[in-house]
Amino acid sequence: MIQDDTRQTIKFVGWVIGLIIIAFLASIVIFYCAGAKSRGNDQKIAQLASNKTPITNIQKYYHLDRGTSSYAIKGTNRKGEGYYFIYLPNTKKAYLYSAKKGVSEDRIKNNFKSSHTDATINHINLGWYKGEAVWEVAYKKQNGNLGYTLYEFKNGNDISEVDNL
Repeated sequence: MIQDDTRQTIKFVGWVIGLIIIAFLASIVIFYCAGAKSRGNDQKIAQLASNKTPITNIQKYYHLDRGTSSYAIKGTNRKGEGYYFIYLPNTKKAYLYSAKKGVSEDRIKNNFKSSHTDATINHINLGWYKGEAVWEVAYKKQNGNLGYTLYEFKNGNDISEVDNL
C-alpha cells in the first residue's frame, strides 16, 4: 500500500516537472518568434544603409511606432562623419540625415533631464512622427507614473508630451 502511494506521488511529481519544462521551452520559443520581426527589420535596415547610404559602421539601432512604424540607425561613414538613417517599412521610404544637421541623443537626454528632474529615462528612440524625424524619450517618474516626450530631430524643440500614464 505504501509503495503504491509512493509510486503515485513520484509519477505525479514527474508529470508536474515535465509540464513545467514544456511550458518553459514553449515560452522561449514564443519570445524568440515574437522578436523575429524586429531582428529581421534590424537586418533589413542595416542592409539598406550599407547599400544606399555612406554609413559603413552602425553604432545603434532604434525603433519607434507613433502612428508610423519606423526603424532607424546611427552610424558613421569611412571618414568618421555621423549619420542617422530612418526607414519606414510600410511605405518603403527612407531618410538620411547628417548628424551635424540634427540634435544628438546626448543633447536630447540633457535637455530632458534639465526639465524633468523627477523622472528616470527608460529609453530614447529616433523615429518618424507626423512627417518628420523625432526623438522620443520614454520615462518613469518618482511616483511610478510613465510618460514620453517627443523632440524635433532638427532643432530639439519639444513637440509633444504625454505624462502620468
